[in-house]
Amino acid sequence: MADSVERRELTFSNVDEIVADARRLAAGEVRACGSHSFGQILHHLALSHDVATGQLIAPSPPLFMRLLMPLMKRMVINAKPLKPGIKLPAKGEAFFWPNKEFEVSEAIKYLEESVENYKTNGPLEIHPFFGKLNQAEADQLVCRHAALHLSFVHPVVIS
Repeated sequence: MADSVERRELTFSNVDEIVADARRLAAGEVRACGSHSFGQILHHLALSHDVATGQLIAPSPPLFMRLLMPLMKRMVINAKPLKPGIKLPAKGEAFFWPNKEFEVSEAIKYLEESVENYKTNGPLEIHPFFGKLNQAEADQLVCRHAALHLSFVHPVVIS
């Protein structure tokens, strides 16, 4: 994905704001820019929450990524805004971005369930990719990740 793709400017303070934005978008017609549909984006975010809480286990990243990601943690959590275009290794790509379409209504329900689980059970103390994160860091990461992906989804204004 190139930086030239049109994106909304988004910032979320908590996971409830993520769900509210997704619901608002799902209530109307949308267009998604970039490589993924709105349903795929919602499913990806829900999968990510499930990995962060230990509900699902993602494929292990290659060794170089396991060594680099904890060192890049501060940049990812604090950089504004997150830049698109990071390509995951093949196994990670297939896990987090399955090559299929997801109905928005089902993907919204999955997102809501994954967020409720995140709020109830909290993230793992050791993030599968970034290592040790406290609650505030984990929340910031989740919010920034959602803002990145949902920024590619635009409500269609009917005139």
